[in-house]
Amino acid sequence: MKINFEQLRVYNNIAKTRELVVNVKVQVADSIYQSGIGIAAHALALKIYNSTGDCELTDDEYQLLISFAERHFIPMVIDALKGNN
Repeated sequence: MKINFEQLRVYNNIAKTRELVVNVKVQVADSIYQSGIGIAAHALALKIYNSTGDCELTDDEYQLLISFAERHFIPMVIDALKGNN
């Protein structure tokens, strides 16, 4: 799975009629670094933080990201990470 955390497309309304492109790279990496558990979370935070453009995530990394996001991120970011936009 490839995600560009520097240019994440999100909708800022439930009707999904207003789209924004936001840079969430540092916020996502910091959040995982501060609240994630274990070495896999540490590695994922560093991978996201050091990414430029598309960040290639393994299936395991993507599942860890989504699991974390569902507990800690706002819904519009969760949807964007899941590709629900």
